[in-house]
Amino acid sequence: MHCGACVGLHPNLLEFEETERGPLPRPIRSLGGGGQSLAAAWAVCPGRGVPFAELFDYLGRSKGNPLLGPYREIFTGHAGDEAIRKGAASGGVISRVLIDLLQSGRVRGAVVLRQGQPDPESAEPVIATSAQEILSAAQSIYQVTPLLTIIPEMERFDGDLAFVGLPEHVAALRMLQAGGHPAAAKVKFVIGPYTGTNMYKGAVRAFLANKGVPGDEAITSLQWRAGDWPGYLEVRMEGGRVLRAEKFYYNYLIPFYVSRNSLITPDFTNEATDLSVGDAWSPVLERAGGGHSVVIARSAAAVEILDKLRRSGDLALTPTTMEEALGMHGHMLDFKKRGCFLRLQRQGRAGLPVPDYGYEPTSIAWPRRLVETVIGFIFYLGGLGWARRLIRYVPISILGPTFDVLRRTWKGLSKPAKRRGLAHAAFTKWDCSERWREITGGHP
Repeated sequence: MHCGACVGLHPNLLEFEETERGPLPRPIRSLGGGGQSLAAAWAVCPGRGVPFAELFDYLGRSKGNPLLGPYREIFTGHAGDEAIRKGAASGGVISRVLIDLLQSGRVRGAVVLRQGQPDPESAEPVIATSAQEILSAAQSIYQVTPLLTIIPEMERFDGDLAFVGLPEHVAALRMLQAGGHPAAAKVKFVIGPYTGTNMYKGAVRAFLANKGVPGDEAITSLQWRAGDWPGYLEVRMEGGRVLRAEKFYYNYLIPFYVSRNSLITPDFTNEATDLSVGDAWSPVLERAGGGHSVVIARSAAAVEILDKLRRSGDLALTPTTMEEALGMHGHMLDFKKRGCFLRLQRQGRAGLPVPDYGYEPTSIAWPRRLVETVIGFIFYLGGLGWARRLIRYVPISILGPTFDVLRRTWKGLSKPAKRRGLAHAAFTKWDCSERWREITGGHP
């Protein structure tokens, strides 16, 4: 799952190696005779699955929706400060909440992912301790990056922390909290973006090769959502060239570089956070422009903070309904809540290990299964070496618009099968208490 927990928990035993399948943990030396066990990493590894029902019980959350997860209130909105709003991926809500957490003294630092560290082409986790450092980590990063490698730094940090992560990062963190890990115990507030698909690091270089950039030319800066919402990919090169592609155009890279972990997790809305934030894909809000977010408050602390920032004008928030929130991301919710389990079934039939999430759809109609067969074939072809090489030579002026037309056409054709029954989908659940006991290790 590339969450980074295994390396973060055992930095003297494991390190990450960048591969075509993303960053993978490798032993620094032989594990035999080292006097250490990887039991802690094994217990919380989200690659084994996440016992969601037990995790939600631990967090004291019950009211919710099987597609959105537990929640208390739902809003659409954006930061009141236009500079924060424009500097973010959508509405600047995450940045503004983090700044308030710091300024109010609720936390002394925030674990965030910052593009440009240790080099412009990469990203790494840091602990931000000022508003400026928070803003420098704004915007989405569509590149698989282990976040929990920062566990040792969290453990050494003097004070409480906020934490911003993708669903796999958040799940591992919450399991560490349940197990009483000292670094995780410092985290008092968890925020996470909606997360559909992610990409491996080779995607950016494929885009640059398409533009005729040599593979050895250095990148000086990389932004995934530059400019006005919804933004564009912007890559600045050492030779002075500035290369851009609209968001919906550079999405052509997804079928070729989609990360496997994003295909086999059912959590789209970051269900174990205190606060989840995503793009508000509503026709009215899209026409208004400027960047809007859908905001899900999942804990009492999140409700309190949002209410405070709304009253002060630091956030502009409008209550919205669960049905409206579901409608903004119907295709991706289906991709996760039904498509994920169809992909896991295929994975199991191939004799590969299958993560256990403690639930699955009770039934999936054959039209939706047929849609998934097509999706799976596209991802299979895209992952082949010759296909990845091919997109380096077809001009993006052709690739981008073609992919966008195909994307919209496919959404229209597949919509009946993908949407049919989704809002009322039933799920079969089972007991994962044995795994939960392993996670908690007897910790109360």
